[in-house]
Amino acid sequence: MILTLINISFGIGEFFSTTFLILIILSSCAYLYRISKKYQKSKYAISSLAIMLTLHLVAFPFLYTLMLKSNPNSFEFKTAIHDNRKQIVLNEWIDDSKDIPSQIKSLENIKLANYTILNKSLKELEQLTFTEHHILHSVFDLNIPGRNFMATIYIFDKKGVLTRKFTKAGDQNELDSMKFGSVITHDINYLKDKLHYYKVKKVELDKNNFWTYATLLPYSASSLFTGNMSPLTPIANIFYTIHYIIIYCIGIGVFLHFLIRNLELIIRNRKS
Repeated sequence: MILTLINISFGIGEFFSTTFLILIILSSCAYLYRISKKYQKSKYAISSLAIMLTLHLVAFPFLYTLMLKSNPNSFEFKTAIHDNRKQIVLNEWIDDSKDIPSQIKSLENIKLANYTILNKSLKELEQLTFTEHHILHSVFDLNIPGRNFMATIYIFDKKGVLTRKFTKAGDQNELDSMKFGSVITHDINYLKDKLHYYKVKKVELDKNNFWTYATLLPYSASSLFTGNMSPLTPIANIFYTIHYIIIYCIGIGVFLHFLIRNLELIIRNRKS
């Protein structure tokens, strides 16, 4: 289930917002279903409304997103919507990834310039350490919320200007024995993994695979009235048809129920 949620969002970041959004909608529908028991005469209408909203806002958009991830041509969107959404995602990709190569290069230069002290522990760097191009110094602080320690490694140029700092958390023994070289290597590998993720994301974007549950929801929820999205593949047509047959049937039933209830109330008031 978690892997599926990550798949219909765009990585870990949107996984949490997708999960949060789904939980809010499901909680609201569950609350509506629960309070339906308090209104005996409208019990079935309210519970049906809760089920309809769950299907309309969670189940089918979830399914459509999986279809679009598998085949971006499953649905057709109005050109303005499609192009605008793609441009937004592209701009986000550019903003998030443009500085990563230079950050990797900077760390590799620091590692190369300080190769003579890569095997020094962070504990040893508590004393000012001078290399050909830099001055290094580490500071240890107690990280009270996590009951761990925090090590901060400061890197200055020869003029004493701070050029970089690294922070690592852990227990005292772990931080004391941690090598300076391993700190830099860890950060370089992290940035390389991040850059690889953005390259994969760009490939998906080039294939028009940029829809997520959160971004698709407004269009799938309103397409009944706006025609913002239309199914293209046979399987998409089948589920889309089932979706709106259910919505029409339940929606009309709920509407007629409350219409009749209101008419009965009006007639009763006039008689009295």
